[in-house]
Amino acid sequence: MPQPVLFAGVDRAAFASAFGERLRRSGVDVSYAGTERFASGLDAVGPLTLADLYWLSRLSFVTGRAQLPTFDAVFRAVFGVDSGQLPTKRWGSPQSNPTSAAAHLTGLRRAGASGDAEPARLPWATLPSVATAEGSGDGSEELLDDAVLHELLPSPLDIDIDRPFDTLDERELALVGALIEEAATRWPHRRTRRQRASHSQGTVALRRSVRRSMRTGGDVVELLRTRQRRQPRPVVIIVDVSGSMESHARAYLHLARALAVGRRAEVFAFATRLTRITPSIRLRSPSDAIDHVTDDVGDRFAGTRLASSMRALLHHRVWGATVRGAVVVICSDGWDTDEPEQLERTMRRVSLIAHRVVWINPRAAADEFEPLTGGMAAALPYCDRLLAGNTARSMQQVIEAISEDGRP
Repeated sequence: MPQPVLFAGVDRAAFASAFGERLRRSGVDVSYAGTERFASGLDAVGPLTLADLYWLSRLSFVTGRAQLPTFDAVFRAVFGVDSGQLPTKRWGSPQSNPTSAAAHLTGLRRAGASGDAEPARLPWATLPSVATAEGSGDGSEELLDDAVLHELLPSPLDIDIDRPFDTLDERELALVGALIEEAATRWPHRRTRRQRASHSQGTVALRRSVRRSMRTGGDVVELLRTRQRRQPRPVVIIVDVSGSMESHARAYLHLARALAVGRRAEVFAFATRLTRITPSIRLRSPSDAIDHVTDDVGDRFAGTRLASSMRALLHHRVWGATVRGAVVVICSDGWDTDEPEQLERTMRRVSLIAHRVVWINPRAAADEFEPLTGGMAAALPYCDRLLAGNTARSMQQVIEAISEDGRP
């Protein structure tokens, strides 16, 4: 049977922080550098005995001879072992006894579970009640009660921001969507011909300065300055909800919702036809907004007619004007059943009247990606930025590309 060792599965960072805080409350001047040194030493030394733990913590936390009595008292109160009873062996010594150390640790945990422990007990992060050890050789397994501490399991709120969207479930996509909505705070602006007063920067306003000098007998005492006003630039988001984009469309709709709710961006969805979904996506509840969008788009997860949908937007008598001077964001993989020549003509017109065209293609994240599909190859020359946007981390680049004020 394998012998359990001390701190085999304890959260060592939590242990180092709690132990340092207990010493600090008792009067030992523990610095944050000492706590970090102790936690790093736990990882470097490996399996410990109580003697190893004593000397490692003493070298990490104690900085003066006057602190030794207090440190020994705290160590005795926490582990129930006097420093004089511990052998002065180096780490890895054959005389170390990991079995007794682990048994002592198990006793601490059992006391904490029964409610008889002192308030000073350290917070063990994981408390499994049953562990499985190797069998006796006949294929059977033996259950050990409170003998081995397991590693921590990840929190349900933790998300790997580098995982692609197509590998996330509904709950994880909702959490990623909340992160995207919190990050989309900046907005692109444009300079206008109107001027506003400025205290330190800008050009000198001669007329206003001379008019102000009339108050001081014609002497120009202060030069007044003006600078150009800046106004929010329009943003148009077009999301591909066809079958090939089913696993990524929900995350892109969260990005569109953040921009539509905060700054009145116009959002459109298309598969075989174009649908304006701005009113639905502006609902306050994210889940309700996404559900309303999927209900409003009747052709979702169907085929793809990118060229026809873009042409319908440009020729619309109302919404076609929103593209002029706007940042156009197209979320699509470029697979199109229309002729590439139609998409090329449409994208040429979009690039002429829009301020900037940002294309988000989740397939661009692959190392071997090449724009070989007809639609992507036809549209790429008219795009200012081509981004992957397939993970939460890469969506930060998308948000930065949208919020840029100048043309790249």
